[in-house]
Amino acid sequence: MKQKCKTIVKATIIILSVCFVIALPLAELNLAYGQYPASVFKGYAGNFAILALNVFPVILLFAIFYCIFNRMWIAYFISGGLTLALSLANYYKLYFRDDPMYFEDLLIIREAATMTVSEQYKLFLNEKIVITIAILLSGTVFFFYFFRKIKFSPKKRLIVSAMLLVGMPFIFILYSNGKIYGAIENYSVLNKWSATQHYISRGFYYPFLHSISSAFDDPPKGYSEQKALQQLTYENWDIPEENKVNIISIMREAYIDFSQYGINGLDCSGYELYHGLEAESYTGNLLVNVFAGGTSDTERCFLTGNYRLKNFRGNTNSYVWYLREQGYTVEGSHPFYQWFYNRQNINGYLGFERYRFLENDYEKLSDRYMPEDSILLSEIYQDFLKNKETGKPYFSFSLNIQSHGPYPAEYTYSDKEYLTGNYSEECKKAVNNYFYFIMDSDVQLLELVGHMRNDPDPVIMVLFSDHLPWMGDGNSYYKEMGFADDLETEKDFRIHYSTRYLIWANDSAKKILNNDFIGEGPTISPCYLMNLTFQQCGWKGPAFMQAMTDMMEVFPVVTTNEKYVVDNQLVEDIPAERQELFQKFEYLQYFWRNNFLY
Repeated sequence: MKQKCKTIVKATIIILSVCFVIALPLAELNLAYGQYPASVFKGYAGNFAILALNVFPVILLFAIFYCIFNRMWIAYFISGGLTLALSLANYYKLYFRDDPMYFEDLLIIREAATMTVSEQYKLFLNEKIVITIAILLSGTVFFFYFFRKIKFSPKKRLIVSAMLLVGMPFIFILYSNGKIYGAIENYSVLNKWSATQHYISRGFYYPFLHSISSAFDDPPKGYSEQKALQQLTYENWDIPEENKVNIISIMREAYIDFSQYGINGLDCSGYELYHGLEAESYTGNLLVNVFAGGTSDTERCFLTGNYRLKNFRGNTNSYVWYLREQGYTVEGSHPFYQWFYNRQNINGYLGFERYRFLENDYEKLSDRYMPEDSILLSEIYQDFLKNKETGKPYFSFSLNIQSHGPYPAEYTYSDKEYLTGNYSEECKKAVNNYFYFIMDSDVQLLELVGHMRNDPDPVIMVLFSDHLPWMGDGNSYYKEMGFADDLETEKDFRIHYSTRYLIWANDSAKKILNNDFIGEGPTISPCYLMNLTFQQCGWKGPAFMQAMTDMMEVFPVVTTNEKYVVDNQLVEDIPAERQELFQKFEYLQYFWRNNFLY
């Protein structure tokens, strides 16, 4: 009987030890979704892969520290303390900033601590946090009381350590694999436009470890900072006070001129307003990196001068910072949620002093889910007028939301039929709704241009679009309208990835800058659009911009789709005779992305 009791006690202790080892990562997983609904945790519980991939790292860390210290209670306390610290950092970041904890944040931990103090975040305890801490402390006491005398021999610890060491590469491959990562998701909480929700849909430890693969911006082959600086043989140039003009830049969501494609049955007469504006502007084509989605790519290429973007986790070089240094007020608007592409944080990293969003701002001006351009463009003008009181020149960058997809295929907003003919009803309704949005946008835009035209202060406007609009699942409506699907020809590629840009100036700006701002410009990548704007103004800009302007003459189009325009030829590989120059281009880009200068 006594032996049986001992067996039961031992079994109970073993079961409890297993429970404590598993309970801690499960409690930490309950913190993984921050302030989002508790139903997220139920989504984790229903997905074995998410559970396993988030529990395993905590157990693995426990095993590593046990091999080091040969004490279970020390291993449990240290490994649990570290993982809890990470979990709480993620929890508080989500709570205060709706921004999850990435591996890259560990590289700027000092800046994060400073930000926490400077912005006066008040850390707090709640039931979930208290329960997790209680599990950690009680588990530590449990292992101290029942397992403090249990030790592995040096030989066993060496064997286990060797096994862990051999397994590490395979573990890294598992957690960094993009295909596996894309296939494992808690779809019940996923908003595909929210980077945060993409993250929390997989727990915390799994996406955190996966983010290691994107935490480091690997330098180009042969790169050194000295080599990059050798290419910056330019001096930073200051804008003369007498030549400072106001710049209003607007990226128009999915605005495309379909009149250039000759689509049967499509009434393009509504483009007359925009074509009239083009006739009095400097215009051309952008070849962007994205198709039917990925707005932030075009936006941030324009603002930073980079053709390839990194994971923004801190202050980053941009032309916004340069203009701010030159005495400009720098601000903007996007009448949608601030978490959308994490603009609430990243726009600050790019140098904007003030940025307006839907929350606590445009939601007071409109009851629409996607506020109309009539409100946005009116507010852009009002902000411009308010800035006059400061006596400072003005730069704003805004993007609309009215024309954002998807475009309903079940009903139409207007009785006017823009697309007729042998198309599916869904295709016609979606295209008709898209045209309704962008044609109304043109009316509102011309009203803003009218205000700027009559303003006595010098103003230039930079207008462009991010990508072609989304058109049905798998963009099936494009196929109905005769667009190629395989992109085998240069023409097909250009159709899919081309948008228009437009640089307009009022009479006062034309006089000050001695330029009429009329003509057809080159086809370029979005990373060069600010260069082109400065060229039209007769400005040189910072040293990096001057170097990129020279590169633009040879490499006017550089994309992340492995397509380039080199010496006016679209190619898939950089020609041998241009490899050395392109390497210098890559060196400059990498230096500018990773060495904050402001």
